[in-house]
Amino acid sequence: MDLYTHASVYLDAFQDDMRQNFHLISNAEYGDRRFPLYGVLQIEETATLLQRNGKSAISYEFCYFDVCPQLTSDAVDLYCGILNDMAARYVPWTERSHSFSMLSMVVLVDSAPDKALIKQIRKYKHEEKKKKPEDGYGWCSARLCIVDMNTGTCYTNRHGSALGNRVKLTTRRIALG
Repeated sequence: MDLYTHASVYLDAFQDDMRQNFHLISNAEYGDRRFPLYGVLQIEETATLLQRNGKSAISYEFCYFDVCPQLTSDAVDLYCGILNDMAARYVPWTERSHSFSMLSMVVLVDSAPDKALIKQIRKYKHEEKKKKPEDGYGWCSARLCIVDMNTGTCYTNRHGSALGNRVKLTTRRIALG
């Protein structure tokens, strides 16, 4: 099975798994790039302990999926750069109700990355916390997850481990199907 046919199976499965909670967009544009799938989730927390100044706190997840025919150091840098840019474009820092935003990138590849790329993936970090009205409110964290479609193995940065665990649920379902 060629890379894009194989990736299509994965992307369909991710859409099925995410459809209940995420607003999904196929062929989403970001800058000059087009991604096969994008999902956004907004959660309003109304529990008293999570409220801010008597108002509910709102959390977000922004998630892009891509297929990469050749994962290189430059490609990993590109994905990390997009995640960094997402923090500036998507995180609603000025909203007093903003609790946190998760910025996620899931990249489907046809083979396991080499040791140097795994180290580069694990080393990537983007986390911001803002506490002052002039700076903004809440925090954000970027999660990078590279999926070897042949084995279902996920390679993540530290903040991406929870995303990797969620992605593994889909990859296991594909392997069993």
